[in-house]
Amino acid sequence: MDLQEWFSPYDSTRRIGSVINVSATEIIVNLSKAGSGEPSWSFGNRIAAGEVNEFVFIDVGETAILGRLVKVWIEGGERLSVDGLADKPTENHPIGLVQILVSLNPSNGRNYKGIKQHPRLGSQIYSAHPCLVSLLAEGKQDDLENQIHLPLASLPHDDSVTIHVTPEKLFSRHCAILGATGGGKSFSMAKIIEEVHLAGGKALIIDPTCEYQNLPCASYYVGEHPLSNESNRVIFPHWKFTDSDIRAFLRPSSQSQSPKLDEAIRSLKVYEAYRSVPAHNMTFLPNGTVQKTGCLKIPFESAVTSIVSDEHLRSWRFSNLATQIENECIYPSANFGKNPEKWGDVSPNDVGYCLNLASRIRAYSNNPYLKWMIDPDYKYQMIPNILERFCGTEELGRVVRLDLSEVTFEANSREILVNAIGRKLLSLARKGQINHQQPLLVFIDEAHQFLNKKVGEETNRFELDAFGNIAKEGRKYGLNTVIATQRPRDIPEDVLSQIGTLIVHRLTNQHDQEIVKKAVGAIDQRSASFLPVLGQGEALLLGVDFPFPMTVKMKKPTNEPTSKSANFSSSWQ
Repeated sequence: MDLQEWFSPYDSTRRIGSVINVSATEIIVNLSKAGSGEPSWSFGNRIAAGEVNEFVFIDVGETAILGRLVKVWIEGGERLSVDGLADKPTENHPIGLVQILVSLNPSNGRNYKGIKQHPRLGSQIYSAHPCLVSLLAEGKQDDLENQIHLPLASLPHDDSVTIHVTPEKLFSRHCAILGATGGGKSFSMAKIIEEVHLAGGKALIIDPTCEYQNLPCASYYVGEHPLSNESNRVIFPHWKFTDSDIRAFLRPSSQSQSPKLDEAIRSLKVYEAYRSVPAHNMTFLPNGTVQKTGCLKIPFESAVTSIVSDEHLRSWRFSNLATQIENECIYPSANFGKNPEKWGDVSPNDVGYCLNLASRIRAYSNNPYLKWMIDPDYKYQMIPNILERFCGTEELGRVVRLDLSEVTFEANSREILVNAIGRKLLSLARKGQINHQQPLLVFIDEAHQFLNKKVGEETNRFELDAFGNIAKEGRKYGLNTVIATQRPRDIPEDVLSQIGTLIVHRLTNQHDQEIVKKAVGAIDQRSASFLPVLGQGEALLLGVDFPFPMTVKMKKPTNEPTSKSANFSSSWQ
């Protein structure tokens, strides 16, 4: 950090008191200038002198301590001295409780891990200059040369002081934006995305509510959105999903239905591969399925072997799946096991076991809200292809938004889609298309809808853990996430434990506050006590790369999200 930016934290005009009690984490101070009821001013800068959440410097000789004033009071005998109706102001002796935050070198602002030296009785207290607090919060003294600084926030009571944060501190260990409804979470997300775009970063936005449609970026719509057309409507075909995704979608029973489902999908892939190949010695039915009853096994097994190498790329018709499952409900050998080279006749018991699965498949096939994945119109672009192009080149722009607002919650399709997107991104990262020279940020709004999801019942439960895996290993590939949610308690622990930076807006729920405390060790009870009373747009900025938790006012984005509340009065009138 340039030493010209730093100046002495000890200014006699900013002295506000002295230490009278010292403990390991807190000190009690006399606040000699806090009893007048009014702040003072010095060179145009306001000196709060005794306001809760005010930062102070404590003179400890060779080092200084930055602290936060968390409580102010006067003893009972002087309580009437602050009554504004008194004819003559009475002298009083306010007392303050200061939370110790970090030790620093008063000559250059470099901070130390922990408290290097505790203050002594009588140590002097100075109101912290907002510019110095900003420099300490940004940690610029530890920054490398030519690093980018994103102007994200300001001090709550001083808009002239901007808080800059480097992308390395904000994103390298993943980032989470938390807060109750109306706290400013969406504005913070939009502001960060704008700054990433201006700085030349590459980002993918998963937008489940169409809140970020005003951002200047390429937008793609899943489903029949009013703003979609042939060029920006996208699909994710069912055959691009993994077998586990299909099971999570269809929820087959593990013992009787899953084997039949796997065989049916394999048969449909064989049909697509060999339907135009003459003399394949297999029986293909007019309805687009493979007949097995009484047919030889060897031709089919040879066909399966020939497509194993690219089986995951083979398309198949979902609308034929229910019929093919019924074709799979046969005895394993003909003539009661006497002819093992052929399949046997229909097994009524197996047909009965698979009836509800076949009915579910037929219902999904006829569901118009699932046409983006079930036998979709292939004139539209595929999401996996778009992700490959986006990670490989810049032809789509630096920021891409996937709009999921028209994707139904039915059959867990929305959660399965986002999980498949996460798995595809991690696959691209492992192949080197996402790396430290070309990192990618993935912004997930309303993350509680997609993370910590388990689909199915106890006997056939499937975990959607793609973004959990990204949280664990994405950092080493340059794949980092920024999640936003109003329900931190719904985010899985394996994801939150990997979050290095938190921007926490107002949280009133005690369980959510406890989750935040567990997620980042830098927060303590004193800092957490500010969470329920944060104003709109205010947030607690904390993380492993920040020296102390700090309350900031997030700057408004240029392109505001469309997250407005209903105007009941105007509507009802």
